[in-house]
Amino acid sequence: FISFLSAWSAGVMPSLRRPRRHLALATAGLALAGAWCRGWSFVAAPAPGALTARRMAHESAGRAHLTPRRFFDFGGETKPKEPPVVIKEDYQLAAVFSLLGLLLSVSLPYLGFGLGAFILLLGILFFVQAGRVRFVFDDEAFELRTSGEGEELESPGENIVVGGKNRWAYSSFVNWEFFPKGLVEKGLPPILVYFKEIQTPESEWNVGPGAQANSEEALAKGAAKGMVHFFPAICDAQQIKAEFERRGCKKIPN
Repeated sequence: FISFLSAWSAGVMPSLRRPRRHLALATAGLALAGAWCRGWSFVAAPAPGALTARRMAHESAGRAHLTPRRFFDFGGETKPKEPPVVIKEDYQLAAVFSLLGLLLSVSLPYLGFGLGAFILLLGILFFVQAGRVRFVFDDEAFELRTSGEGEELESPGENIVVGGKNRWAYSSFVNWEFFPKGLVEKGLPPILVYFKEIQTPESEWNVGPGAQANSEEALAKGAAKGMVHFFPAICDAQQIKAEFERRGCKKIPN
């Protein structure tokens, strides 16, 4: 390119003196260099702000693979929280108690009537509680709640036995079971759901049936110390069993 400029300047401008030729060459070179820096090209450039199809596809693919990350997570992805699992209510226990109470009241005139009335009242109570109480599993804990307006769930208040929230972390479980044993495995509804936890202050562990559940005899048979909880099986026992297992709640082998 420089040789071409030299030959052209020698043939076209023979009358110019050498200093002037050098000045002309320098001026032409600077003009071409400036044009090149401003992006002059013989290839048509896309309009300002326009993106080629390839670039648009590349950027779309990049955005599709973006994953929110925690600060200082060293590349780990943020795990989205699962929605809480609300155990479905079950009215089988209430129906059995109500029917049994009616039969006893009708068939036996004296003792049966008193016992039948008591069992019938329990059946009615189970009907009410099955429609009111909800057993909830979230990412961290098992919780008792009550149905509110619409589909809203409300807090039932403090535990009536030892106080505090009716909410227990999965890591605090030391055992859980259904009574009578073996019914859930056969697909039949149990009467009671039981679990034991160590979240409640230790000073409360021997309240009620806890005295026997934490006795030396029970511990010698393999029991673990903790706070005992019982509630009637007014929920889907199969579903609550599956959630206990899925959440990693500890259970003493039978």
